[in-house]
Amino acid sequence: MVSEWYALRRAAPISSSASLGGLGQFGVITRARIPLIPAPPMVRWIRVVYASFEGYKADVEWLVARPEREGFNYIEGFAFVNRGGDPASGWESVPIGPSSVFDASLVPHGSGPLLYCLEVALYHQLHDGVDKRVDEMLRPLKYIRGLEFIAEVSYVEFLSRVNLAESAARANGSWHAPHPWLNILISASDVSHFDRHVFQSVLKDGIGGPMLVYPLLRAKWDPRTSVALPDSDVFYLVALLRFNQPYPVGPPVESLISQNREILKRCKSNGYDFKLYFPNYKTESRVDPPLRPRLGPVRRPQGYV
Repeated sequence: MVSEWYALRRAAPISSSASLGGLGQFGVITRARIPLIPAPPMVRWIRVVYASFEGYKADVEWLVARPEREGFNYIEGFAFVNRGGDPASGWESVPIGPSSVFDASLVPHGSGPLLYCLEVALYHQLHDGVDKRVDEMLRPLKYIRGLEFIAEVSYVEFLSRVNLAESAARANGSWHAPHPWLNILISASDVSHFDRHVFQSVLKDGIGGPMLVYPLLRAKWDPRTSVALPDSDVFYLVALLRFNQPYPVGPPVESLISQNREILKRCKSNGYDFKLYFPNYKTESRVDPPLRPRLGPVRRPQGYV
């Protein structure tokens, strides 16, 4: 087995590194069958704003638990800084399209350093009663009235929205600067405490990019995969997607890594039920216990550096 690995290392160094880092999950796809369905022509793209995390949490969890035919096709959300002058993390990061404006006068007096945005989308055919369906789903939500942003875009435009962010990052140089992202899965029972002790403390000034936070249902994850999940039926993805300018215009990368470590330190010290989505295991003993039986022993060939 070791001799086979050394042969692979000489013939395909990238594949050999992937096989080691994949913890037994690396493979080469030689054939695939992909089912295709007709794409909807249009998307009703909506963002609404909340002053409190508890209000946002109640609404977004209600939405993700709805039957598929009665809910939105896309549900995400993010925290953002409660001030202007920060296109990456502030008020300017919320409106959809250049003609939309964030009216800060509608934010309740005494709101905290962060606000929360619920982002949803409904795929639809032309003239199929989409206005009524959207109104029925938005009416029960407790967002700040007047701070809703709605756009009608094609399905291709909606799927391509991330490409626009990438193009902007490439243009301003942040795409090629070190930007250590952090992805955490945290139990719904701990996420409010995380909001108070991490979001509104460590991250109250933003990160130079999106701070995603939205719930996922454990029942929709395939238990056969190697990903480790919190011990909760509902858990949140917290994704800190930094797009900082290169140093010295932006912060040094050491400070960003230090911030990530401080966040993980607080998660551990507060006893949160959380998992790293992309963990870095240096020893087998650090692998999460529920994951070890699925992975088996993790060994490096003798002489590997």
